[in-house]
Amino acid sequence: MKLTYVLFNAFGIGGTVRTVINQANGMVARGHDVEIISLMRYWEAPPFPVDERVRITPMVDSTSGAHVDWDGFDGEEDTSWHQSFPAGVSAEEEHRRRLNALIRHLPTIEDRIVVTTKPSIDLFVERYTDPSLVRIVQEHTNFDYHNAEWRKAYHGVLTQMDALVTLTESDRVAYSAEFPNLRVERIPNALHSLDVPHSDLSRPQVVSAGRLDGNKGFDKLIRAFGKVVETHPDWTLRIHGDGPEEERLRRLVRTEHLYNHVFLMGATTSLDEELAKGSVFAMSSKTEGFGMVLLEAMNCAVPVVSFACPVGPRELVSDGVDGFLVPEGDVEALAAGIVRLIEDESLRRDFSEAALKKASDYGPDPIADSWERLFRSVSGTE
Repeated sequence: MKLTYVLFNAFGIGGTVRTVINQANGMVARGHDVEIISLMRYWEAPPFPVDERVRITPMVDSTSGAHVDWDGFDGEEDTSWHQSFPAGVSAEEEHRRRLNALIRHLPTIEDRIVVTTKPSIDLFVERYTDPSLVRIVQEHTNFDYHNAEWRKAYHGVLTQMDALVTLTESDRVAYSAEFPNLRVERIPNALHSLDVPHSDLSRPQVVSAGRLDGNKGFDKLIRAFGKVVETHPDWTLRIHGDGPEEERLRRLVRTEHLYNHVFLMGATTSLDEELAKGSVFAMSSKTEGFGMVLLEAMNCAVPVVSFACPVGPRELVSDGVDGFLVPEGDVEALAAGIVRLIEDESLRRDFSEAALKKASDYGPDPIADSWERLFRSVSGTE
């Protein structure tokens, strides 16, 4: 099969990028022809390992000093899309240049299965690709994330697509109810490998990771850890990631006098190794479409404590079996869950073993099998 994934930025660090690259690697390893279209390129290579057989086609390439590197872009700009699409599709000049390059490229795609990975990209793929192509929407956010304007626009788009794939069962149910005539399947994200370092659970360290933005709730995690060190001053918290909230979080660490206990480590391309250094993983998000980093921690044999936010953690974590789920936003409960795992080594090890077993269900092969079945079914090649 010939597969084309359309990504906003294949050269950025984030859960969607990581999981789509994992999927592309898995598909090309099975003999499929795989391409990733990226709206932009700022670095020579993506931050995650990409099989050399996967082709990456950037719409705008800034690595050579040229602002745009796409034949045909000098033609007349198409602005009609911005007049009819929701306000969430940015009209900022540089982004418009990327999108117009995409508009010129999409009609040239022939005889391929096209997989979209972002709601705004779905709109363009539906409008500008040949409708005879197999077009599949891969939804990385939860159903309730989209506002009324997006849902209205989405109705016209999704009814023209061949299938929609959600990451969780609750989202599959929600989308199926909203779009009863659309084929909706649940296929969770795959781990890139089950062969990763495992924590020995001996270090007095809690780990977390994610983009430093308001949705990830790291301010609550920092405050919760302030309560943890009241009784366990030898423990530290390491948060991996970067983002717009970094300076505010650093100020919070100083204000709470936690500078010897909480460390903002920046982004990393060696996440498995960093997760395996922890003895507890903590997640403080307000919402999670899936919670990939939670699963990655479990894959490293690290027991987890997470807010029971919608929707991913509720499906990934079996409360009291392989981790703890605590009420969303409850700082005291988050701290209590961490403390319980710190103080009960036997429970920590039980959760670790159960987490590894859970993670094995999300290995590359079973998830790739699910995607191949869907591709064959939708394209009529079963």
